[in-house]
Amino acid sequence: MKRAKAEPDGLSALALDAGIAEHWTDARQRPQQVSPDTLRALLAAMDLPAGTAGDIEDSRRRLAEQAADALPPMLVTRCNARTVLPQSARGPYRILCESGRILDGHIQAGADRVPFMVAPDEPGYHRLLLTSAEATLAVAPQKAPSLADLTGAASPRCWGLAAQVYSLRQDARATVPRTHGFGDFGALRELAVAAAEQGADMLAISPVHAMYTAQPERSSPYSPSNRLFLNVLYAAPASVLGQEAMVRALSGVELAELSALDGLDLIDWPAAAAIRLRVLRALHAEFSRSGAVSQRARYGQFCEDRGQALRDHAIFEALHAAQRAPDGTIPPWQKWPAALRDPASSQVRRFAQDHPLEVDFHQFAQWLAAENLAAAHTAGREAGMRLGLLADLAVGASPDGSHAWSRQADLMRGMSVGAPPDIYNPLGQGWGLTAFSPRALHNNGYAAFIEMLRAVLAHTGGVRIDHILGMARLWLVPEGGSPADGAYLRYPLDEILALIALEAWRHRACAIGENLGTVPEGFDDRLKDNGVLGMNVLWFMRQAPDAQPGTDRTDADAASPDAVITEAPGPDAPAGFTPPADWPENAAAMTTTHDLPTLRGWWEERDIDWRVKLNLLGHDDDEASLRAARAQDREALSRALDLDADPPPVDAPAPALLRFVSSSPCPLLLVPMEDIAGVLDQPNLPGTIDTHPNWRQRLPLSIRATFADPAAQARLDAARAGRRQS
Repeated sequence: MKRAKAEPDGLSALALDAGIAEHWTDARQRPQQVSPDTLRALLAAMDLPAGTAGDIEDSRRRLAEQAADALPPMLVTRCNARTVLPQSARGPYRILCESGRILDGHIQAGADRVPFMVAPDEPGYHRLLLTSAEATLAVAPQKAPSLADLTGAASPRCWGLAAQVYSLRQDARATVPRTHGFGDFGALRELAVAAAEQGADMLAISPVHAMYTAQPERSSPYSPSNRLFLNVLYAAPASVLGQEAMVRALSGVELAELSALDGLDLIDWPAAAAIRLRVLRALHAEFSRSGAVSQRARYGQFCEDRGQALRDHAIFEALHAAQRAPDGTIPPWQKWPAALRDPASSQVRRFAQDHPLEVDFHQFAQWLAAENLAAAHTAGREAGMRLGLLADLAVGASPDGSHAWSRQADLMRGMSVGAPPDIYNPLGQGWGLTAFSPRALHNNGYAAFIEMLRAVLAHTGGVRIDHILGMARLWLVPEGGSPADGAYLRYPLDEILALIALEAWRHRACAIGENLGTVPEGFDDRLKDNGVLGMNVLWFMRQAPDAQPGTDRTDADAASPDAVITEAPGPDAPAGFTPPADWPENAAAMTTTHDLPTLRGWWEERDIDWRVKLNLLGHDDDEASLRAARAQDREALSRALDLDADPPPVDAPAPALLRFVSSSPCPLLLVPMEDIAGVLDQPNLPGTIDTHPNWRQRLPLSIRATFADPAAQARLDAARAGRRQS
């Protein structure tokens, strides 16, 4: 990247005020400077024009006034904390607490003459009344609930399973398959109960955000349409509307077709989705005519509770399908007729009025999915799980999706999340995902972020936050530009972590952050201080600090928004894996993740096979060196496992590996179902779309058959044994 000339007109100062890092250091430790065009594009996306010297002066003035004088819509603080107020704040104040308490006080000024008050000792969203202004006072506890808080155990050693919902299989009911080509929330409920019966405390699931009913082939759960809602294909209607209604809805579907779809190793998303949507539409038609009074009341309450956000999403889904071209493609909403790009336009309202049943169908499908997800969580808890479901919050959403269309002012419009150039990706990466505008978050009282947290915690016992490093800074790339033309934008990490702690406290839920890879100094301590667990993944737990092969998406070589790529350590890599006793305690212990090799796949070099086959080798890699390094790693891991075999066993010693990870002091162990079932391939191979069967692989056996399998039970026993150790 070429160094840009300094701008004499205040552009650099404005960028600094707005949180843009004009200067940064690349992976080769070379200083870089962001171009003026990129700075202007980022500033424009935050409604801070910088095209002329006058624009810059006006934008700086508005930022300065906002920082010094205006009481923001929301002040985020902690219980009993000294809370800084705007310079103009004087006199008495009153706090109307959520509990009904009324607290009166007088604004103080410190030695630095900065006005402040002391926050209440009661967490919640309270009303702060000043003499001439008011705001919401978000008072967070010092930390999110710990596993000790949630389980009542002084030193919890919880464990759980992790599952890709779509991968699950259920045994057929008589001759009718219970899953129709992919796993759904009905299968998830069965797995939650079965896992609880095995002694599991938690069941972590892949993201289940809303996708595109008109484009089911878009199946990556980390590139959703809207993180406020659910993937309606996962709805399992029989548990809500009854088995008889489901049988009627399936009356026109050939059982042989269902069985054939359900028997595939790889999901045929278009074919399977077509059947599920056909069934859902039949159920909606019947429900509209003769739905039970109690069910209609629950549906009405759901629509009222989710409000305009639900209606906007339903309208988008209907509009999206209506834009299909004769060749079958659907243009992004940015290329729709101008009047349809604005969700508040009269033309959009007219479309909704002209298609009431279609809009209602999408709301109805969301209701079914929400009821099913809640039932799965409740069933797991009632069966003995102490924590229940752990949701996965994707780092962003697609710019052509429902959320980007309906909440344009909340986002960095015209920007894509990505990664800067690095050793393995010299051109950088653009992930094609949206990002919240930090300025809009501040100006709107963090409403969009809180709404998203509440949506993901509504029916679960915790949340895993994908790429939590991005809550401190994100690499953003202007639309139409190269990823190398991006820049880092700072986010209000303190406020974000406080709100995570507050919402987790309100929902009695735990929080886990994906902090893999090159983590900035002090970041893990920030997570710990806020009660957020990190992630310890077996493949990354190396004895020397510079031997960690994982890479975080802001600094290195992840090739997709749902990716963390690992590079096998080279010949000079240290020999040892970190003993579990020395693993950081403020983290969940894991064998692997969805885009890393399974236990079997790593041991058998399946990931290297794929990378060689698909030409995904790093810049300085070759097949021989990768396989030699993996052989060294197997030997090192065998020594860490204290295996007698020399050389290491040919087959992956899965029980020994599970026992190794389980014995760590981490308060939570999560084991993917792929490792329990002995699966070879990982769910997602970063850097691929169609050349690897990403997000399509199903588990080989049904849930019941998996837990009845002696080999799977041996792996479960190993995981449980490690958790029973002191």
